[in-house]
Amino acid sequence: MRILLTGAKGQLGRHLSERLQGADDLIEVDRARCDLANAAAVSALLDATHPDWIINAAAMTGVDEAETASAEADQLNHRLPEQLAHWAKVHSARLLHYSTDYVFSGTGDAPWKETDAPAPQSVYGITKRRGEEAVVASGASAYIVRTAWVYSALRGNFLSAILGKAAQGQALRVVNDQIGSPTWAGSLAHATTSLLARPPEMEVGCTLLHVVNREAMSWFELAQRAVHKAVELGVLDRPVDVMPVSSDEWPQIAPRPAFSVLDPSKYETLTGQEMASVDEALDACLANWSQWQC
Repeated sequence: MRILLTGAKGQLGRHLSERLQGADDLIEVDRARCDLANAAAVSALLDATHPDWIINAAAMTGVDEAETASAEADQLNHRLPEQLAHWAKVHSARLLHYSTDYVFSGTGDAPWKETDAPAPQSVYGITKRRGEEAVVASGASAYIVRTAWVYSALRGNFLSAILGKAAQGQALRVVNDQIGSPTWAGSLAHATTSLLARPPEMEVGCTLLHVVNREAMSWFELAQRAVHKAVELGVLDRPVDVMPVSSDEWPQIAPRPAFSVLDPSKYETLTGQEMASVDEALDACLANWSQWQC
């Protein structure tokens, strides 16, 4: 089985790469290998590699950045998955594409299901929703995996940022009125391999799934828990104060959903595998912290 993995150098891509090393033929694509914003370059890549599976972990994930770079966000979050899906349809390949909790409005207090109506409020959310729609419209055999609040030990995400500040002895001020589903990239990569293992005849058309670690919490609660566990596991020498603030006290360019918890029950029923809790995932992430610090 030949697998083409885009976004191979990102935090999810790195975890996917580690999980997929046993594949017959894994082709890892980063910016140095192919400009994924260039449709001609993407076409040439697909025709040259001719994958059986395309795993699209590439995206513009900078929520505020997307507000001021909407054309680039649309190209990477909408047009790229559209192109990948059309190629997959024509060549009888399969696609797994990642989307986001930001396709929802953030109102309400019940975990979002796959059947709930999207209503994105930001350029990031809008372009990711357009990408979902394009994959569905292509008729390709595909999974759309919505996930949320992805973190890892790699640089450039919430967890590594707060623990980096804590390691310098800085007190933390963290938003406590946005509630979501923190998800370790390692858990998401493991869930992905479970989907790849399913026989093609078991899935027809496009299947939409929510894949997140179980348990809802605020960014503040996640930070509190992460600092406590990091001290216990020796990742931090000593604790620091973690103080809650409102979103109004931490202004950002793009609106964030106030409540974007996702319900992973459909994925669990489909695969027979229960998603790990946030505590279990945090423990696993922190236990291997040093080996990912690069």
